[in-house]
Amino acid sequence: METHELQKKRRTEPPEVRRLQLIMAAIDSISKRGFSDTTLKHVTETANLSHGVVNYHFDSKEALYDAALGFLAQEHYENWLKYYEAAEPTAAHRLAAIIQADFDKSICTHKRLAVWFAFWGQAKYRPNYLKIHNKYDNERYDRILHLCGELIADGGYDDLDPEKTARAVEAMSDGAWLSLILYPKVADRREFRDVCMLSLSRFFPKHFPV
Repeated sequence: METHELQKKRRTEPPEVRRLQLIMAAIDSISKRGFSDTTLKHVTETANLSHGVVNYHFDSKEALYDAALGFLAQEHYENWLKYYEAAEPTAAHRLAAIIQADFDKSICTHKRLAVWFAFWGQAKYRPNYLKIHNKYDNERYDRILHLCGELIADGGYDDLDPEKTARAVEAMSDGAWLSLILYPKVADRREFRDVCMLSLSRFFPKHFPV
């Protein structure tokens, strides 16, 4: 039970803070209950805010879900871009950085992965989810494609097609995330990161020596 002082503090916090509290509460509830069992009551109770605050910030539960996905997508975008920009300016280092970013401890958590897969599971029925996701993710794919093209040309990997290779590289992270959700005791995020890096060495052995 919250103290009266904490409850009062929450009511007087800036609107953007309360909006973020609702988004994080939605993420928390979806990770535990999925979409079908998450209600606005669950969200408001987790955030310790009133139903009226939800109505003030979001027109509907769907609008709140859109904001939650947008938050995760932007968080993921800013994370891989940070890794990319900090890497040495070579195609190999930058490609490795993008992959390693997917296993950052702030991104690769059970809660976040559970919510990502919940959204992806609904994307067929809610096209807006794909639109939000692709707004941030298309740039990542374009950079992976460009880097794969550079590595193929530089290493003389004539048997590799840039687009197919880029899709395979993307699928490595997606598959690792799925395995972390389904088989959390098999390996942790660091081990799956290393597996992905090993896979890069199979595509580009001259650039990623084992």
